[in-house]
This record gives sequence, C-alpha cells and structure tokens, in this order.
Amino acid sequence: MNIGGVQLKSNLLLAPIAGFTDAGFRHICASYGAGLTCTELVSAKGLVYGGKGSEELLFTTPETSPRAVQLFGNDPEFIFKAAADERLKPFDIIDINMGCPVKKVFNNGEGSALMANPELAAEVVRAAIEGSGKPVTVKMRAGIRQGEPIAVELALAVQKAGACAVTVHPRYREQFYVGAADHSVTRAVKEALDIPVIANGDITDFESLSRVKEESGADGFMIARGALGRPYIFRQLLGQEYDFDARKVIAEHIRILRSYTPDRVVANLMKNHLCHYAKGKSFAKEVRVLAGQAKCLDDIMRIVDAFF
Repeated sequence: MNIGGVQLKSNLLLAPIAGFTDAGFRHICASYGAGLTCTELVSAKGLVYGGKGSEELLFTTPETSPRAVQLFGNDPEFIFKAAADERLKPFDIIDINMGCPVKKVFNNGEGSALMANPELAAEVVRAAIEGSGKPVTVKMRAGIRQGEPIAVELALAVQKAGACAVTVHPRYREQFYVGAADHSVTRAVKEALDIPVIANGDITDFESLSRVKEESGADGFMIARGALGRPYIFRQLLGQEYDFDARKVIAEHIRILRSYTPDRVVANLMKNHLCHYAKGKSFAKEVRVLAGQAKCLDDIMRIVDAFF
C-alpha cells in the first residue's frame, strides 16, 4: 500500500490509541508486521508552546518505520508551525485527528468537532502540507450525531485540500467507542474518493477482517483495541508465521520506554499493557489487581516474573 509516495510494509496499520501507542508498543507492532504505526494524538499548540509531554509522545525508534505522527488542533497557523517543527522530522506521514470524541477536545472545536466545518478542516490539511512538505492524512468518524453521516462531505473536502489518504472510524461522536462500526459509511467514502481509504473499527481477527473488507471495500485496515496485548495480530492476519514470548516482548517494551522516560512513568504506562497481555489467561484477574496496586517499576517487574 502506498500513501503519498510512502510505501507501507502491509495494508494493516496500527491505530493511534491514547495511553497505549507509546514508542515501545509501536516498535513491537512494527516488528510484527504493522504496515504503519502512529503516535498518540499530539496537540499542535502544545508542541508549538513546548508543552510538557510532547517530547515523550514523539519519541520513536529507527526500526519503527514507516511511521506517522498524529496532530490535533483547529487553528491552521498552529498546525502549520507544528508540522514544520524539526521534532517531526523522523516521521514519514502527518495525520490530522478529526475523530477524537473526548469532551475537552470536542468542546474546543478540535478532533471530531472539525467534521462539522469542512472548510476549516481543509484549511488545516493545507497548513499541515505547507508546513511539513510531507504526505498528510486525516482520521475521521462517520459524523457527530448518530444517524447523520457527514464523512463523505468531509473526505471530499480534505481530498481537494491535498490529503493523501483518509481513515474512517464509522462510529459517531455520540457513540464514543460503543456500538458496532457501520462500514457502509466507509464504503460510501471509498466510492467517493480517488485517494486510499482505510477502514478502522471492530477488526480483531480473521473473521472480522474479512467482514470489514467486504463491507467497506477499503484499501487498508487499521487495528486499534484488537492489537492491545496482541501485537502479533498483524502477522496473524497476514497469514505469516510468528513467535510470541510475552516475557520477552514485555521486557523489550520496558527497555524502550526506559530509554526516554523515567521509571515511574514506565510503571504507569505498563500497568494497562500488562492487563491486556494477561487478558484471557487464568491469571488475568490477579494481574489486574496487582497492576492496580503497583507503585514503581520494581512492582511491575515482580508481576512479570510471577505470571509471564
């Protein structure tokens, strides 16, 4: 799959997930065949103003390639400045978030709120292209209010502005992450556009991937929650052989995190990851309880030694 001249390793992509797609997890998913990985969403204004935390969100490893950074914001001037920032140099693609449903983001006119203003959304895309000189993509939802799809209108606007691909998560902002994803919306976007369309939502196994392919007709497929605790899902869905040693994978994950963030932050990040690595196992409940009680990285390591 090709996005704006960037050749992806496969058409299975890792979605940006707040609190989970840290540099360590992206590195691991890339090693298991993710065609493209993406950072958690990064505030354009926060990046321009040097906000705390931006540096950590932007950390990446050489092996995590190709890679995208996801920016959010509704001010073209700040999007331009953020896209031009030297710290984004390691990234091949800039993705603009037009799907985040979180109240704080939405009420500020950012994330999924941009779907209601295609003209501004197009300006944001043009600013990102001008600032970065890189391929720019957009991640969107079906719309804001349930039963009122506006994804096609937005997708046409950002394509005209120069976007190289769009990702459709066909739930409405009102739904947040509940209910089934309606990939007939994704198909409508695919049929309207000339650029690649990526389907995101409810892909967790072969069966669901086949269903989404049939329903959406999309060019690529983005995996979000289906990859948590299961980074090997990319090789699995590609029909490739793979080895998965949870202890080794967790150790590598922690090693990468420790290379750029303090151990107390590593411990907090790994709490949720451990719960997902343990999901479906007989010891899952014990891991959840102990992870919730963990106060430092030594506590995390004791959990790993005892259960993985």
